Amino acid sequence: MDQLQNIITMLVDEIKERRYILGIKPERVYGLMFKTVLHALSQAYFPEVESNFLLVALADHIKTLISSMNLLIRRKVAKLSVYLKSVMDFMERTRDLREPLYIILCDSLSLPEYMFLLYAFHRFVSAEKAFCAVNPSGKTATFKYLAKEYLGIEMLPSSTEVTMRNISEGLRKKLGASGASIFRDIDMLIHYGGEYKEIDDMISILFKITNKLCIEVKNWLNNKYKVLILADHGYDVLRNKNVWTLTHKWEKEKLCISPFIPILMMG
Repeated sequence: MDQLQNIITMLVDEIKERRYILGIKPERVYGLMFKTVLHALSQAYFPEVESNFLLVALADHIKTLISSMNLLIRRKVAKLSVYLKSVMDFMERTRDLREPLYIILCDSLSLPEYMFLLYAFHRFVSAEKAFCAVNPSGKTATFKYLAKEYLGIEMLPSSTEVTMRNISEGLRKKLGASGASIFRDIDMLIHYGGEYKEIDDMISILFKITNKLCIEVKNWLNNKYKVLILADHGYDVLRNKNVWTLTHKWEKEKLCISPFIPILMMG
């Protein structure tokens, strides 16, 4: 876990200290981050990444992070669930009761969005409040199990399973937050978005969704709230010949980002 956290800290520091190199146009910056992730996993190569020393450095950190995470899944599945509890326990212990907290639980949020949030809200982010955890399957069902078993979230009497709504309410109570909501747009795109012939078309749609999330975060920050962003899993980009698609699951033979659980406190 320390190794993963060290890499996250380096990502935060690189983006905060050198964000001016990325530019000032949000859609372009998001596109660069998205392509950097694909570049890091050798899924595609982009001249705009190779020519930017900051993006090359970020690609190295990303590859190390995803490689380490996948190696942990292969070796220590039984221990991975403890990481989420450790982060939430830290959040609970260090909670600043003077400021209200709002939680946004995302149904899927991956590394490009995580990095873009670091860029967009650099004034509200510190390395000490940027974390990640691991969802071994890269699927919502496993996250529900982790939440139930290790966050102490109880099911509603009428429920037959732990839902995302149960989890958001459980997190709200555990962290003493003023409110919580669920952001499902990315997961909806993964399941119903179809195929893309051009990677820039996929990036454009994902940016619009990410920008919608940023507007929500900005509104809460402007109202003097701290905001906790948490997701149940990340997602992966698949390329079959000239067609691009989105998915979320872990495959043993590949370097997958789906198991990545982003956790980010802003304010």
